Amino acid sequence: DVPREAWFRLGRKLAFYKGTRTLYSWTGTMFEYLMPALFMRTYGDTLLGESLTAAVRIQQAYGAERGVPWGISEAAYSARDSALSYQYRAFGVPYIGLKRAWPGDLVIAPYASMLALMVDHAAATRNLRAMQALGWTGRYGFFESADYSDSPGTPRVIRAFMAHHQGMGLLALANTLLDAPMQRRFHPDPLVQATEYLLQERLPALLDRGPVEQPLPEELSRRYEQWKMRPEAPPARIAAG
Repeated sequence: DVPREAWFRLGRKLAFYKGTRTLYSWTGTMFEYLMPALFMRTYGDTLLGESLTAAVRIQQAYGAERGVPWGISEAAYSARDSALSYQYRAFGVPYIGLKRAWPGDLVIAPYASMLALMVDHAAATRNLRAMQALGWTGRYGFFESADYSDSPGTPRVIRAFMAHHQGMGLLALANTLLDAPMQRRFHPDPLVQATEYLLQERLPALLDRGPVEQPLPEELSRRYEQWKMRPEAPPARIAAG
């Protein structure tokens, strides 16, 4: 088995957005950051704890900049297959995902805000009430998502319910309202107790060099076009052997 100490030798790549730093996730979804918190405790002044809080703040800022409710995660969206079933994939904030989402994609998932209740319950409650006022609820609660990608201002509401998203939302509500019963059930397990200190890793000391936001795909494309217009740009030939 790999010793526990190996965890602390792994890299810790941090993302920055609007002056807020957080650990990178794979695609920048709310699910990737907050799903583990359904079961595992979060400690203050730790790398994981601060990253979860920062990820929620970044999602809030990203939604506010676009004038939509916040909360982006894996979800069904407006595309359908030949059987007219909604398609499903990961959506996230591009700046904090290692696998960059296309910036034109904007799909808001209410269950993402329900997960955020565990981090910022006041803001998440306001956001969920705003979604309710927009008509994003049905017989079984909040609908799956609202797809703004092709219809800015007037989203296509995905009037479907996915059991695993509804379940995560219910667990988040229970953790918020009932003093985290699932976490209290999970942590007494000896296997969890043996490695619980890994959740308490402190924040790394960073040089104050300011945030560096990586360019998004359309920015890279624009820079490439500008580079092609430069008369001094040398020609290049690439050969593969």
